[in-house]
Amino acid sequence: MASFGLMAHNTRLMPWRTVLEVAAGLRSKGHEVVVLSIADTGRPMGSEVEHGIIMIQRKDIADMRETLHGLIGDADFDAMFIPVSWSQNWMMRKLLAGMAGIRIAYLPGSVFEIRHLLRAISKMPLADLLAYIAQAVFPKPLVRRALDDLGVRAVIANSDYSRDKLARQITQPVMTIAPGRDPVLASPRGEKDNYLELHAKAPFFLFMGPPLPIRGAFVLLDAYLKIAESPDVPPLLCLFRSDTHLDTEKIKADVERRWSHDKLIFVWSSLEPMALQTHIDNALAIALPFLVVPSEIPLAVYEAAGMGKNIITTQPHGTGDFVGKFGETVPVGDPDSLADALLRTIESGPSTLNENALAAYQDLDDWETTARRWESLAIDLGMPTQVILVECSDERMVDPKPIAQEDRPQDLIHIEKI
Repeated sequence: MASFGLMAHNTRLMPWRTVLEVAAGLRSKGHEVVVLSIADTGRPMGSEVEHGIIMIQRKDIADMRETLHGLIGDADFDAMFIPVSWSQNWMMRKLLAGMAGIRIAYLPGSVFEIRHLLRAISKMPLADLLAYIAQAVFPKPLVRRALDDLGVRAVIANSDYSRDKLARQITQPVMTIAPGRDPVLASPRGEKDNYLELHAKAPFFLFMGPPLPIRGAFVLLDAYLKIAESPDVPPLLCLFRSDTHLDTEKIKADVERRWSHDKLIFVWSSLEPMALQTHIDNALAIALPFLVVPSEIPLAVYEAAGMGKNIITTQPHGTGDFVGKFGETVPVGDPDSLADALLRTIESGPSTLNENALAAYQDLDDWETTARRWESLAIDLGMPTQVILVECSDERMVDPKPIAQEDRPQDLIHIEKI
């Protein structure tokens, strides 16, 4: 399973979480799995090959091939899962040249369209948007040709939205296999008051994530100030995750200078998981108005839905499609529409439990099933079974009971002892 940019600090973020969860699921079914990460920085991690994860640095193709073959030797694979990367498909073709195996592509993020990205241009630095614009305008015939040259047999998308968009561009069949869901743990009620006393009294609107334009944090602040004076509007609590690559002090000074209100509460450090879960549990609604969703369906959206929360997010893409079943979706970068959505959530009543959100979450596959669907696709495309069990006994089998196919992941052969 190949990926771009998998590093120690992002293993719980999408799309790398999907890669690692599917790899673990395949291993649990007896497959040998190697996860390859191609990184722009860092050193080759040869020692990690024992754990099924190897990393090579992006550089000259000849050097990358030499490093890769030095780590995995002459191993052949029954199946390869390769990320669709638009401009980097040619590199994957050269890197994997001569290696056997059914090739299946997966879409790490979404299929972006320029008409949607244009709405974000005035709300975030253009430099941060360029990679998505480049993908949106990348010539579709080149995408099709690159996947054909790679020998890709099928493509996995995260959502029906991206499946439908990509299917119009390429010749391979595209199927939706959404990210898996985690078990929902009960929040620690005994610690509830201790956690919330530090920040805000429930109920409140909640934003969680890094304080970045791409996450829609600043559009949300603009929207909230439009309605904050109303006595019926609850506070807005922003749990700003302190990512290591951010200059948090500079961002903090800028935010507190531009947005000020006694109902605005900012937390400038990451919370432990149980504390974060308690805040989600006591929120009236979770506001996640992304300008761009690089990973299509962030796990924060799943986590909030799994706790039965009202969610307010933006259109379109997989996140909007999922939340649209039970929550509010608004146009990208539109503070007026976002303010209206916040008010509609208040008008819907004081309950902080959304049964429709719970139902939408429960309809998702768990990670084990997600991995099994990736496996089934490879088998359907012709991946050989890896193990044949041979049973040898003294007695003749008379009218043996057939084994249902779903209960028999491997072939079973009976031989009578003679």
